[in-house]
Amino acid sequence: MSGGEGERGLSGTEATFAYTHALTGGSGRLTTSFTVRGTFSPERVERAVRGWLARLPLLSLRITGADGGLCFRQGVPTGAHSLLTAPAGADDEVAGERLWRLRAGPGPAGTTRFRLTLHPAICDGYSVGRLVRPLLDALFDTPGPDTADRAAQALPPDTDDLTYEGGDGCVCGACGPGAARAGRTEAPHRDGSRPGDDRTPGVLAPGVVALTLTPYESRRLREWCRAGRVTVSGFLTTVLADALARETGRPEVTVATAMSLRRRYAERTLIAEPGCVLGLVRARLNAGAAGDTLGRARANAAVLCSAGRAWRPERRPHTGIRHAVERETRAREPEMRVVDAGSVDTALGPHAARVTGLCTVAARGAGGGPGGSLYLSTFKGALTVALSSRGLGERGTARAERELSEAALLRPAFAPL
Repeated sequence: MSGGEGERGLSGTEATFAYTHALTGGSGRLTTSFTVRGTFSPERVERAVRGWLARLPLLSLRITGADGGLCFRQGVPTGAHSLLTAPAGADDEVAGERLWRLRAGPGPAGTTRFRLTLHPAICDGYSVGRLVRPLLDALFDTPGPDTADRAAQALPPDTDDLTYEGGDGCVCGACGPGAARAGRTEAPHRDGSRPGDDRTPGVLAPGVVALTLTPYESRRLREWCRAGRVTVSGFLTTVLADALARETGRPEVTVATAMSLRRRYAERTLIAEPGCVLGLVRARLNAGAAGDTLGRARANAAVLCSAGRAWRPERRPHTGIRHAVERETRAREPEMRVVDAGSVDTALGPHAARVTGLCTVAARGAGGGPGGSLYLSTFKGALTVALSSRGLGERGTARAERELSEAALLRPAFAPL
């Protein structure tokens, strides 16, 4: 760690997210809600949280100003009450405050509902499950397979000091050797679930909605996209980009795709799963046209895939990063941010059977042009699509919600191939 003991400067990636979060009223903040079977006394939850903190040094960090930029400092956990609820009036972006917030309360029918909020400088969409599992380990007194190693683990390295090697080839589903291919697929299992005619997205907070498909609906959408040679995220990104372009009257929409960098450094073995190890790859897409959504999705995927292969981390001082973020917050062009976090079952390990209703949403904040964040994740075979919007107004938000729901459920315009 650079600086003093228990201190290091934020990497360029971490500083970008920290400045964006602070200057836009919370953009990038990840909130994960989940329900655990069983009821737990406040004392047991408190004890679990203390064990969770001891296992993950990342959670003790604070962000403070330093000469030339932002710095991580390891803090000391405060009183018992403040471990579960933030002090009145405090917020995550206030300098020196802790970078997470956890709330727990009774859920339906003998369950406990948890709500974990994480600052984007210490967590990204690909590592949320890696932070939830140690909490569940502590809650159920289940030692993790690497508890001893994790307890003494150093904080994640500054990726600015690592050697970037580049991408792993095409992952867009539309070009290159990794492209999805049309062909025969296995019939869905008979689990009794069928697409519902009255499905509507669940409202989590103002400007935030989440649609959770059944496992049957999820397989149906994946197979339809595979037959059309696109990924689910690529298809839904195009649907929302078109809706955003029509709503704003702009012929182009910027799409910022979140890309995990964990396997893109020569020193990848030094990078722990938790943390913010992310790149945002931006590309301007032609959007707003009607008809042939699949064709446009394939073309958009090729553009984004090319941008991802060409992307390289910038080495900039924190002052330059802050000025760039300030320029972005003043921009008025429409932008969609997309995170496809994949399946979280593996990350939860043996606790997956105890958890229901897991959903993560990325906050969009108040800065920048109109747009939103699309967050996709799969749990127990069920795809959850969470959308947070900004600057679209009630009519625009409702339109985006409607088109997202119709596309994800393949109705009425999106009939199976």
